[in-house]
Amino acid sequence: MERIKKLREEARKQGNPVLRDKSFELLLKTIRENKPKSILEIGVNVGLSGIAMLLEETESTLTGIEIDEDCIKKAKQNYKDFGVSERAKIFCGDAGEIIPILTGKYDFIFLDGPKGHYFEYLPNLINSLNKNGILFADNVLFRGYVEDETPTPHRQMTIKHSMQNFLNAIENTKGLKTTVYHIEDGVSITKKLYE
Repeated sequence: MERIKKLREEARKQGNPVLRDKSFELLLKTIRENKPKSILEIGVNVGLSGIAMLLEETESTLTGIEIDEDCIKKAKQNYKDFGVSERAKIFCGDAGEIIPILTGKYDFIFLDGPKGHYFEYLPNLINSLNKNGILFADNVLFRGYVEDETPTPHRQMTIKHSMQNFLNAIENTKGLKTTVYHIEDGVSITKKLYE
C-alpha cells in the first residue's frame, strides 16, 4: 500500500480528484470487513482506489466506469503495473448511460462520480447490488453545503439538492441500512438487506 499512497500523493499534486485519506482508509476497512467478490466503481480516475480494493480483497473482480479517455489509459497502465489487470475492466462513457444497461450484480459499489447525478443513479445502483451488498458513496456532504454548514453558491445548488435527495432516499428507504460519516467531504455506507 505504500506504493499506492505515493501514487495517490502524486496524482493529487497533478490536480487529479483523489479520494481523501480518511475516506480512503474507511473504504479499505469496509472492503476488509465485507470481502466482496464483485466490485463496481463509478468514477475510476487513474485507477488507484480500484487497485487498492483489489489488493485488499485478492479474490475480487472490478468493473469500472470512467468518461475521461486519458484517465482510462493511465488506469489500465496502473492495473498492469500492480498485476491486477486480469481482474479489472473499464467501460468508457457516461455513467448515466452505462449504469442502466449493466447486467452484472455486485457485492460492493464505490460511487465517486459526478455529484449532481447520485440521486439519478440510485435506483439502478440498488438494483445492481446483491443482498447484503454495500453502496459506498463519497462526497455526500459536499463541502458542507448539503447540511447548510456553509452558504451554497448558486452554481452548486443542483448538486446540493441532488445530494440531499440521495441522502434522504438511502436513509429512509425500507430495506436499506445507512450510516453517514462526517469525515472530510462526507461518506455514506448503505447496506441492502433484501434480495
